[in-house]
Amino acid sequence: MSKAFTKEDAGGEEVLLPSRPRSPTGEKRYITPEGYRALQEELTALTAPGSQEKNTPALEGEGRARERTRRARQLAAILEEVQVVSSEHPDEEHVYFGAWVTLEDEEGEEASYRIVGPDEADVKAGRLSVESPLARALLGKEPGDSIRVERPRGAIEYTLTGVSYQPPAS
Repeated sequence: MSKAFTKEDAGGEEVLLPSRPRSPTGEKRYITPEGYRALQEELTALTAPGSQEKNTPALEGEGRARERTRRARQLAAILEEVQVVSSEHPDEEHVYFGAWVTLEDEEGEEASYRIVGPDEADVKAGRLSVESPLARALLGKEPGDSIRVERPRGAIEYTLTGVSYQPPAS
């Protein structure tokens, strides 16, 4: 069998994945204050004494410890690279980084997102990466503007119905 299809020990060396590449221009990636705090809290939880499970089998525990160490290194690198951007904006009628937006699609369905940095993006949680095609199309727009986005399944058109720089009431 080809060596590519077998699992072999790498000689005890841990293979670290590189951190997410910087943008082509070499600029820092943006992050919201809330996203930065969340990454800091995750890093603190990973590196806190006693954060490792005590009742796991040795091999499973070792694998989890390696994964925690890898994630902690990744988070530390991200926190060094990102630039925190305040969500306070003098122009509250246009979409900029950190805005909460409400969109209506062609079928009248509404969706709300916050435009955030790529390191905190989670579409299911309503956090849309500023690097995504939809967010790029929204930047600079104001309520009432139409946005057309090309997708693999075909183009879709949205109408921007709301912009806010304050979190929505829960």
